[in-house]
Amino acid sequence: MHYTVFTLQPNIFDSFLSNSLIARGISNNIISVNRVNWREKYGIGGYKQIDDKPFGGGHGMVLQPDPIFQALNDANLVSTLYEKSNKIINHNRIVPNNSNFYQNWQSNEKKVGKVTISLTPRGFPINQQLVEWLSSNFYELGILCGRYEGFDHRINEFVDLELSLGDFVLNGGEVAAMALIESVSRLLPGFVTKSENVMHDSFSSQLNHYVEQEEYVIGKNKFQNYERIPKNNTNLQLFDDNKWKTNVLTKIEHPQYSRPEIWNNLQVPEILLSGNHKKIQNWRLNWWK
Repeated sequence: MHYTVFTLQPNIFDSFLSNSLIARGISNNIISVNRVNWREKYGIGGYKQIDDKPFGGGHGMVLQPDPIFQALNDANLVSTLYEKSNKIINHNRIVPNNSNFYQNWQSNEKKVGKVTISLTPRGFPINQQLVEWLSSNFYELGILCGRYEGFDHRINEFVDLELSLGDFVLNGGEVAAMALIESVSRLLPGFVTKSENVMHDSFSSQLNHYVEQEEYVIGKNKFQNYERIPKNNTNLQLFDDNKWKTNVLTKIEHPQYSRPEIWNNLQVPEILLSGNHKKIQNWRLNWWK
């Protein structure tokens, strides 16, 4: 498994990557981790700018879309779901790409081996079912670690999955990225010396199903014709847009946008350019309705 981590704070990963099972996994070529500081190569101008003030006012700075898009594009990690338009579109994405990406992946005979993930409070919660799916079906994860007030909302057009570590806010996505890397890596063959050590972990699809002991439980003579116990959670829907709208949207901050006003033919919502603070506040409270 290869991880490409887009981060403005690459040094945060130094200790994580040089210790314990992660370091051994890298040494044994089971995993590899490439850190991309998109400010260094794709920052704008002499000061390598990657952020700007939010349209509509407010505190903090917003990460501009173009530098991170250039980094994603060079790494060949722009979402395959993106369809470029020749017309200027007022941007109003509410639901993440998650379910569309998952459905396309299910229906495509030639499975996509890469997936681009943005770690954000508005994302679907990371759980064991998701981790098992990622570890079993992909060979590269691109992971975006935000900072400040997060990414310009338009960058989500170019991301496959928006995921969250939980209903709380961190200084950036780096800690969440380390959690995701560790949870996926430990399920890869050879990462943990004995696979049985992770097969029956809490929340796992094999929880309490000790398949390796079945012949002793039911008897060796019956074992060959025995229908094995099915895995847990096999019929669960990995992503549920309706549940996301109901349980998540009411608890997360409104989208943020910064310069330029029109980028890749995606225009900032016009209300944020109006200068009417009453209307802007009403939009921020009800942007998803």
